Amino acid sequence: MRRSEERLGDAVREMVLESPRLTELAGGAAEVGRILEAIRDEWLEVGGRRIHLDVHPCADPKGTIVFQPGSGAHARNYFLLGGLLARHGYEVLAIDRLGHGLSEGARGDCTVEEAIAIAGAALDLARSRSSRPLILMGSSMGGLLTIFGLLAGLKPDLAVAHNFLYPGKLVSLRLRARWIARYRTKPYPLAKLVHAFERLSADPAVAAYLRSRNDPYMAWELSARSVASLFGFSAPAVRDAPYTLVLTGDRDKAIPAWATRLFTRWSGLPSSEVRVIPGAGHLLFHDHLDRAVPIVVDWLDARMEGRPTDSPIQRSAAS
Repeated sequence: MRRSEERLGDAVREMVLESPRLTELAGGAAEVGRILEAIRDEWLEVGGRRIHLDVHPCADPKGTIVFQPGSGAHARNYFLLGGLLARHGYEVLAIDRLGHGLSEGARGDCTVEEAIAIAGAALDLARSRSSRPLILMGSSMGGLLTIFGLLAGLKPDLAVAHNFLYPGKLVSLRLRARWIARYRTKPYPLAKLVHAFERLSADPAVAAYLRSRNDPYMAWELSARSVASLFGFSAPAVRDAPYTLVLTGDRDKAIPAWATRLFTRWSGLPSSEVRVIPGAGHLLFHDHLDRAVPIVVDWLDARMEGRPTDSPIQRSAAS
């Protein structure tokens, strides 16, 4: 397993170093290496299976962020985000879901319910070590899982979700979920699940990484039961949930800003704040890190200090 831990970051390291923009954002090639070397591998047991976490340490953290990656992605895909958040004073525990990264399980096989249980276990781990504020955060699929987790009863102090859809709110997709669960056995390629998957990034290095599909720790396909759980997930509205920042870009081709706004209102969260970032596409934490990280950090700092944020609170339709 030690060899696997050492190789986990190879493909994403190359991606970042091939991108002058991302390398500069890190502070140079030497800093890219330093961020990767600082990551600590930790393990949880959830449901009898080993789950891997990337831990980005921080000397005197203001809070701990439990981070959930996007569709098919593993924690190390977001190592630059984790490193930058750590620089800003936040410890980060980034999750490899079942069948992703170094975690056990068939490649790409993790239901929504299993992902929520893993996020809950990661929150419990962080809570057992410190009384500092806990933040549940996710990007793309991880954004959906963040809000689904809140609806299912997870209790961080704050939450940040990049993008949101709620397929189970639509009758057509609930019926589709039943059909998939009963009859589908073949996995779903990410290129078919995520609109314009190979064209999501304007950065040539990130786009080449997505096209090459040569990272063995990515889940380039998702199991049928995973997709069925995504389409069929439903939870009642909750009266008590943490304030949630929901981010989206106005040029997002995979999950348009209008959809994120609509489904956030429809979700049943008692309070949330939606921010649309002008000119931003879907890969917010790769293509637009220089803009997204300050927004997240400033929002978290303001919430924890009791200061007002820049945007008004959006009350859900169910509140």
